[in-house]
Amino acid sequence: MALLHKASNENYLSGVQNKLMLILGKKNVVSKDVTDLLDHLCTLFFDLKRKGDVSVNAQDAVSIMIDVLEIVKPEESLKVSKICQIWEQVLQLPNVILSNQTSEKLIVWTLQSVRDENSSVLADILSFLAVAVNYKEIKQAKDLKILLGPSGFVINKLNEDRQVNNLTVLILKVLCNFTYCSGEKDWSTISKDLVEACIIQFIKIQEQQLNSDPSNFNILRVLILCFYGLENIFVRFTTSTAPHLETIFGLARYYMLFGIAGQPLKYAPIRPSSLPFVELPLKCDQTKNPKVRKKRPPSKVQSKNRNQDSHSEEIGIEPHLQTKNKTWAKNSISISSSDSELSDSDVQSYQRLKETQGKVRSSALKMLSAAFKFCDQRSVMGYWSAFLPDSSQGQVYRHSLVTPILKDCSVKVRCSALVALSSLLQAIQPTLAMASYQETRTGSFIPLSHTLAETIIAVQRSLVLSVSAEQSASALIQILKCLAVAATVFPYEKLPMELVSKTIQQCTPFLDNKDPDVKVACLSVLRILLCARSANPQIVQMFKEEKTGKCWLLEHCLTLIDGQSGFPLTLESLLVIGEVTRSNIRVAQPYFQHIVRSICHKLLTDQDSGIQIRCAKALALVGASILQEMEKEDSDQFISRDEAVQLWIYIIRHGLANILQAASVPPLKAEACAALATVGSQIFECLPRELRILFVTLALGCATDGDASVRAASIRTLGFAVTFNTLNDDASFLLDSSEKILPLLLDGNLLVALNASWALGNLADTLDKDQNSLLEEMPRDFLINLIKAAVHAAQGPMKVRCNGIRALGIFVKIIPDVPSQGSETAILLDQAISVIAKQATIGNFMKNRWNACYACGNILQNIKLLTAFSHWMDKLVESLLIVFRSCANFKVRISAANAMLNVKHRELLSHHYIRIWFTLLDSLANSEHIDDFSEFQHHETMCRQICNALCKLMTLITKDDLSQLQEAVMKYYDVFSAQFSKFLKSLLPEQLELVIEASEYIRQLGQPVGSLTQSQKSAVELFQELLIIPG
Repeated sequence: MALLHKASNENYLSGVQNKLMLILGKKNVVSKDVTDLLDHLCTLFFDLKRKGDVSVNAQDAVSIMIDVLEIVKPEESLKVSKICQIWEQVLQLPNVILSNQTSEKLIVWTLQSVRDENSSVLADILSFLAVAVNYKEIKQAKDLKILLGPSGFVINKLNEDRQVNNLTVLILKVLCNFTYCSGEKDWSTISKDLVEACIIQFIKIQEQQLNSDPSNFNILRVLILCFYGLENIFVRFTTSTAPHLETIFGLARYYMLFGIAGQPLKYAPIRPSSLPFVELPLKCDQTKNPKVRKKRPPSKVQSKNRNQDSHSEEIGIEPHLQTKNKTWAKNSISISSSDSELSDSDVQSYQRLKETQGKVRSSALKMLSAAFKFCDQRSVMGYWSAFLPDSSQGQVYRHSLVTPILKDCSVKVRCSALVALSSLLQAIQPTLAMASYQETRTGSFIPLSHTLAETIIAVQRSLVLSVSAEQSASALIQILKCLAVAATVFPYEKLPMELVSKTIQQCTPFLDNKDPDVKVACLSVLRILLCARSANPQIVQMFKEEKTGKCWLLEHCLTLIDGQSGFPLTLESLLVIGEVTRSNIRVAQPYFQHIVRSICHKLLTDQDSGIQIRCAKALALVGASILQEMEKEDSDQFISRDEAVQLWIYIIRHGLANILQAASVPPLKAEACAALATVGSQIFECLPRELRILFVTLALGCATDGDASVRAASIRTLGFAVTFNTLNDDASFLLDSSEKILPLLLDGNLLVALNASWALGNLADTLDKDQNSLLEEMPRDFLINLIKAAVHAAQGPMKVRCNGIRALGIFVKIIPDVPSQGSETAILLDQAISVIAKQATIGNFMKNRWNACYACGNILQNIKLLTAFSHWMDKLVESLLIVFRSCANFKVRISAANAMLNVKHRELLSHHYIRIWFTLLDSLANSEHIDDFSEFQHHETMCRQICNALCKLMTLITKDDLSQLQEAVMKYYDVFSAQFSKFLKSLLPEQLELVIEASEYIRQLGQPVGSLTQSQKSAVELFQELLIIPG
C-alpha cells in the first residue's frame, strides 16, 4: 500500500532521483541498494502500466533510467535483466521523447550488455530492444549497425540458432519493429543497409521453413513476423525490395495456401515476364484424377446443359460450390467434445493451431497487398499473371489469389485475399484495359487481348460465385468491395455482357440484407456498374424495369432517402443519385423533380451534418448535370430550360438559401456555396429578379466568412458569376466582386488564394469583352488596383501565379491611357511587364510559362503603350525568343507563336525583326529533337503554329528586309519548305485568310520589279514560291 501511495505521489520520481544521486556519489556502491532501487522502479512502472496512470512525467523517468545505466555493470546479469524490464515499461509511457544523445547511450549500453554473452539475460535485452527500435532516434543511432547490421550481433545470433526457438521470435520482433515506421515523419535517414539486412533475413528464414512442421507454433510465429516485416518494408522502403521481388512473390504464393488441406504446392521464385502466362502449366498429378476437357460428340442434352456447367468447368471449381453452401465446407472439420475421440483441450489446441496457420496465410496476403499498392506499377506488371487465374481452354486452373477466396476456412484470410486482389487489379488497370474477348477465333495464335479477357472472366465469375456462397458478413462486404474495384477497372464493353448481368443478379438480393454495411457495399457495386458504364446501352438497360422502363436502382435509393435509413446507407444512396444524375441524365430525367424535392427536404430536416453535406454535394452534381445539358443544342437536350429553371427555383428557395443564411457548420456552408456555383448563365438569366439578387447577396456575403473553405467556395462562385451575361455588364456588381476578390488574393489559405486568382482572371476576361463602357463607369483607380493585385498574384505561390499572369496581361492590354515617363503608373506597368517576361523564361511549372506567353500576346495588342515605351517591347520580344530557343515544352512554344500573331506594326519590332525570323526558323529546324516523348503529340501543332507566325511576319516585310531574309530562308530552306508545304496542305479553305494576305502582300512588295535589287527579287520569288497554295 505504501508503494501504491508513492506511485500516486507526483514527487515520488524526484525522491527516487535523489536516492539515485546519493548512490552515484558513493565511492563503493552497495549492491543491495541498487537492487532495491531497481525493484522499486520495476514495480512502480509495471503498476503504472496496469492502472493506465499517466501522471508520471515520462521525461523524468527517461532521465532517471539514463543515470541508472552508470551504476550497473554489464556482467551483473540480474541487474541488467531488471534494467531491461524497466526500460521496456518506460519506453511504452505516453509522450516519451528520446534525444539523439540518449539514444546513442542506450545503444552503447545494449552493446556492452550483449557482448557479455550471458544467455540468461539475452531474452530481456531483446525484448527491451524490440520496444526501443520503434523510436526514430534509435533507428538512426550510429552504433545500431553493430547490432542489426549484416554482420551485427543480432543477425549473427539469428544465423547461429539452427532451431526456431523463443530467441528467434524475439530477434524477429526486433527486426520487424525496426522496419515499422509510422506517422508522417521523414524516414529517408534510416540506413538502407540495415533495411537490406532485414529483407535478407526475412527471406532466408521463410525459405528455411518451407518444408518444416506446420504444427510448430514457434515456426508459425516466425513466419508471421517475417511477412509483417516485409509488409513494413514495402510501405516505407519499397525501392529496397526491387532486387528481391522474384523470391518474395514466390514465397507469398507458397505461404498464402499454407496449412490448407489438399493444396500441395512447390515453391519457386516467380520470374518477371513482359507477357502474361509465359510460365508452363503445372503437370497434373495422375493420382488426383484431375478434371480435364474431353472432346465429346455433339448432343442435344449436352448443349442444353452446357451453359449451366460452363462456369465450373472454365475455372476448375467443383460444381457443388455453385450452391449456397460455403466453398470451404469441404476442408472444415466439425469436432464435438461429446462424440469425438479428442479431448476438449485437444480441440482447443487444434483450433488454436488452425487460427495461427490462418494468420500465416493472412500475413502473406497482407504483404502482397502492400507490395501491389506501393511497388512501382511497371514492377508489378511482370508478376501479376502469377496471382490471377487462367480459364483459357487446355489450361490447368492454377493456384492464384482466387484460391484462398474460394477455399480458405478462415474469414480473415479470405478478407486479406480479397484486399490483395483489389490492390492488384488497381495496379494493373492499364493492362486490363487492353482485354477484348473474341467468341470466334481462327488460327492457333491467341492474342494478348483475348488472354486478358479470359483472365478477367475467371476473376469475375469467381467473385460472383463467392458472393452466393459466402456466409460471413465481413467477408461478404469485402467481396462486394472487390467487385466494386473490378467494376471500375474491367472493360466490360469488350467482354461478354453476361458478366455484368450475373453480377447484378447476384448482388441485387443483398439490397434487402439485414446488415446495413452489406447494403452499402452492394449499392456501391451497382452504382459503379451503372455510372462508369453509362454510355453502354446494354448495361443501362439492365437497371431498367422491363414493363415501365424506369430505373429500379434510383427508385430504391429515393425510397431509402425518403424513409428513415441509417447514416452510411443514406450517404451511399445520395451518392448513387448524384452520380447517376451526373453520368446519365437520360436515366435520371423522369425522377428530377422527385430527386430535387427529396434531397432538399433531407438537407433541411436531417440533424446530421454529414448527411446534410452529402445532400449539398448531390445538389451540386444535379446542378452540374443540368448545366451540361443547357450547353447542348435544344434538340439534343433531355431537359428543357423551363424545367431546369423551375428546379433551380426550388433548390434555391427550399434548400441552399436556408443553409447559407443560417448558422450552418462551415463544411456544409462551403458545399452549399459550391452547389450554387453550378447555376450557369443560361439558367441565371431566367430566374426571377428576387432570386438573382438573393444569389448575388449570398455569394458576396460568404466571401467574408471566417472559415477558409467557405471563402474558397464563395469566391469560386463569384468567379463564375462575373461571366454571366446578365451580370458581366453590371459595373456595380463587378466593382463589388473585385472588392471581395482582391483581399482574398493575400489569404493565408492556398485554396482561397488560388480561387481568388482564378476569379480575377475571369474578371479580366469580362472587362476585356466590353472594356470601354465598363471602365468609364468605374473609379479612376479601379484598373490600377487590379494591376497591383495581379502583379502580386503573379509572384505569389506557384499555383496562384498562372491566373495572376493571365489577368495581368489583359489588364495591361486594356489600360486606356498612356502614362507619362516616371509616373507611378509607368513604374507599375514596367514592373508588370518585367514580371510577365520573367515568368515566360524561367521555371519548371509550364502552366505559368504558357500563361506568360499568352499575356505577352495580349500586351502586344496595346500599340499605343508599346510605341511610347519601346524598351517594354524589347523585354517582351526577348522573352518570347528565349522560349523558342530553350523551352523544351512544345505547348509553351505554341503559346509563344500565338503571341507573335498579335504584332500588327513593323515599327514595333524594329531591329528585332530579322532576329525573330532566324529564331523561328531555327526552332522549326530543331523541332525534331524531342527529349521527352510525351511532347511528340504536340509536335505537328507547334510546327503549324510557327508557320502561321511566319506568315504573319511576311505581312510586315519591308524592302530593306528582303536581302537579309533571303539569307535566313536559304539557310533553313529544306526544313522551311517541307514544313511550310505540310502546313499549307493541312489548312481548310476558311483558314487560308492569313496565307492569302501574305501572298498578296509579297506580290505587291515586288512591284514595280525595277525598284528591287537582284537579291531582293530573289527573296520575293522565294516567298512567292513558298506561298503557292496546293490545288
